[in-house]
Order: sequence, then structure tokens, then C-alpha cells
Amino acid sequence: MKKLFAAVVLLLAAVGVVLHRSKAQTVYVPHPVFCATLSNAPCSQIPGYIGPDPRLGGSNDYPGLFGLAPTSANADVETPFDNMAWQMFVALNWAAGATKQPPAIGLTAKGLRVWQQYRKVSSLFGNSPVIAGCPSALALPVISIGSDGHGNPMPNNEEYFQASTNLPLIDINGNWTLFERRVNDVEAQYLLAPNGDSSQTLTTLPGQVNFLKQKNPVIQFTTSSTSPQGKNGSIEIKAAWRILDKSRGDDPSRYYTQEAILAVPSDLVNGGNKICATVTLGLVGMHIIQRNPVDKKNPALLPEWIWATFEHVDNAPMAELPCAVNNACTGVNVESCGPAAPDLSQRYSFYNQNAKTFATNIRPKSSDPKNQDNYVWNSKQPFAQGATTVGTDQPQATRCWSIYPTTDQLNKQWRAELAKYKTPLQNYMLVGTQWGAPVFVHGMYINLPMNAVPAMLSNMTLETYIQMYTGSDPTLPGPGSCIGCHKQFATLSIGPQPQLPSDLSFLPGLVEPLTARKKVVTAR
Repeated sequence: MKKLFAAVVLLLAAVGVVLHRSKAQTVYVPHPVFCATLSNAPCSQIPGYIGPDPRLGGSNDYPGLFGLAPTSANADVETPFDNMAWQMFVALNWAAGATKQPPAIGLTAKGLRVWQQYRKVSSLFGNSPVIAGCPSALALPVISIGSDGHGNPMPNNEEYFQASTNLPLIDINGNWTLFERRVNDVEAQYLLAPNGDSSQTLTTLPGQVNFLKQKNPVIQFTTSSTSPQGKNGSIEIKAAWRILDKSRGDDPSRYYTQEAILAVPSDLVNGGNKICATVTLGLVGMHIIQRNPVDKKNPALLPEWIWATFEHVDNAPMAELPCAVNNACTGVNVESCGPAAPDLSQRYSFYNQNAKTFATNIRPKSSDPKNQDNYVWNSKQPFAQGATTVGTDQPQATRCWSIYPTTDQLNKQWRAELAKYKTPLQNYMLVGTQWGAPVFVHGMYINLPMNAVPAMLSNMTLETYIQMYTGSDPTLPGPGSCIGCHKQFATLSIGPQPQLPSDLSFLPGLVEPLTARKKVVTAR
């Protein structure tokens, strides 16, 4: 009897192994496409379109990412967008002087990257009233923080305030995170002369007044005239940098780095002396948005903003109870999204393993009792020292949303491929790709915005404190959704009510910089 029982146990175990292997073999793994030209290696070609997407049919409705993860390519909604996102990220971070070179050279050569040759927004809308003039014998790139001359930072240049909350993010070394924006030539030319008419330029207040005098004015960055079939549409880049310091434990080899001059005007600095410092910057976050042209091969892909966001893998840990873009999110603090679940062996850029607090994503409070919006610079590193009250100067950031399963699988494949070329890009991950589209939900009630796929997307370095925020009405878009926020709040600053939508771009608001930051209002 014992022998029979043992035989049955062995048989069941063997069947279990077979079943386990069978299940493992049927698990769907998305296919990476390393280049828009379909070559087998990463390339410098910036894609203008996604590849074939079987779920994007003849209608303009999109099924979203609700329910279970896909089990086959035919049910895989997201991977065509995610492959395009990775292709954009790699091509834009190719060495600008080596775009015709293979990846072993183009991804490791020194010098500016392709996106860093795009125009800064200050070159289109003008500088802030006051900037610090910092000469550089080495002609290094300049990260210039602007002000109004009275202690208030302005948004026309680089910034240390996150756009949607006017709050700073402090890194593990006690320095401000720095933000930079650039646009490609297609978008720059449209801003300067929409419809080919420079008298209606969107870069000045008089130009916008002239633009509004048209009959039925519409702002549309990518058109058949600005972006012919097969070409790139308008592209906006927003990059997040942090200052690296080897003496404090940073490893620059893990980042794309840039030597730069940090220029801060005297009215923003404690002590009243301007800052002109040479710093090593490490890229920690990047938004890439492109408005795709009409695609004759895929007519259901309407001209829409395709929004990809990337982070460095060392930025911050995931929350203990993260939300998932394909599931409802309940029981989580909307502001902080709860305690983190850190890897104790990892050194994070925005999470202090030794801090004696379990709270995360806490909005920093200014130490200035007279002006809670005043975050002054220390004259030397750490530049944020003394600017916030005790208890809010620890960078206890965490990611509130888990990465979608197919995106996570694709990340592993792309990072493994990039590791072959010994490029620091292997240390970055795609958080997600969002596309502005009407979403069709099969009779389900989803307490999330429904004007983009996935419904929620945020970058921990760029929207730290509003990853969970959807606005007072949870059925409406809010800053927790990149496209939702821009679709709801991006309008011209002038004209009759309701104001004219500015095609999801906040940049035209820079003609009135004092009000540009007040577009998005969130609870504080």
C-alpha cells in the first residue's frame, strides 16, 4: 500500500511538472522591435508611428488596459506603443555626432545627445526677467534658473519646481532636481508661424491675439503640411536631472551624464550671491511626447499625442501596495500612496533608507515663515540645505503605480539588449506609454479617467506628489494622467471663455509667465 501511495505521489508530481511547464510555455511574452526600420539592433531612427496593432481596429475606440494582461499578440494593446517609446528614447539619446554610427559607438560616444540639439523653450519665448550670466571657458551647456528679480523663480528657463504643483523635489544628496524642456524643429516652426503665418506666432502675446482673430481658430501642432507622411511630428522633451557627487556615493557610470554650468540668479540664493557652478548632471527622468502624423498604413491611428515616460531604475522603490493600470485602486492614500517597499541592498536617488519615517511623497514645506512658496538656494552644495522644514527635507519618494505586465517584460528585453553595448541607457526603464484616445469599456465601471490609454501615467521625478491625483471628480482627467492633465488644462492664456485649447501643450502659456504656473490647481 505504501508503495502504491508513493507511486501515486510521484505520478501526481510528474503531472504537476508537466502542467507547470505547459503553463510556463503558454505565458505570453511581448516581442521587442529594436529599431523603427526593423533592423535587429537599436538604431538612431526616431519613429513617427507605432507598428501594427491588431486591437486598433476600424473604429476609433480603444479597449484600454482593463482586466487581465494579454495572453497573445492579437490581444496585446500596449506593446506597439511601448516599442515606439523605447525606439524614441534610444534614438533621441544617441550621440548627436554619431547618428550614422552603429550602436556600440552611437550609444557610448561622448558629447550632446540628439535631443539636446533641439531648441530650448527660452529660445522661442524669451528668457525670464533675470538670469545669472555665468561665463564658461569650456563652453559647457548651461542649466539656467530664471527669476523675476524679487525672489520668485520663473518658468521660461530651466526649473527646480515641478510644473503641476510648483513644488521642488530634493534628492538623496540634498540638492534640487532640475528640469529642462526642448522641442524639435517641427514644433518650433509651428509655434513661430502657425499655418505659415509669423504674424500669428504663438510665442508672443500680440501674435496670439492675431491668431484668435481667425474664424474658428484651432491649434494643431502636427498637420499634413508640417509633417508629411512618413516624417516625424511635433516632439516635446522634458528631462529631469540630478546633481551627481561621487564623494556621497553616486556612481556616474550608471547614468547618462552631462557636465554643465549651473546658473542661479542672486535673488534666489541665500546670502544674495549668484551661483555659477560646474556640476555633473545625471539623467533621472524623461517625458517624450510626439504628435504622430496621419498614417496611411494604419488609418485608425489618428493624429494624437503619444506620450512616453522613462525613469532611472535607481530613482525610488515601489509602494508596498501599488496600484495597477489594469485594476481598480482602492484603500490607498491619494496623497502619499502609502509606505514604500525598498530593496535594502539598493541606494536610491530619492529615497533615504536610513530615514526614520514611513511616510512617502510628502510635499516639502518651505522654511520661510512669511512665504511658504519660497524655496531659496544654498550658496553651495547641498543647494537645498535649509530651504525646507525638518521632516520634509528627506527625499522619501515612492512609485505609486506598478508597471503594466507587458511593459515590464519588454523593459527587461530592451535593457538586456542595451547592456550588450555597455551603455548607461541599460539602467533606464519605460514607466509607460500613453495615447490620447476614446476608450471603450465593455460595460465596466472604472473609477479612472477615460480619455487616454492607459488611464493613469506619471513620472516619479516630474509628478512626485500627484501620482494618485485625478481631480475633485475622479471621473475627470487630472494630473495623475499625463494626457488627462494636459487635455484638461492646456489652453491659451488669453481670449474669451472658455479659452482655446492649445493642443495639449502648456508652452503657449509662457507668453504670460506669471500665470503660466497657475494653469493646474491642485490641493496643497
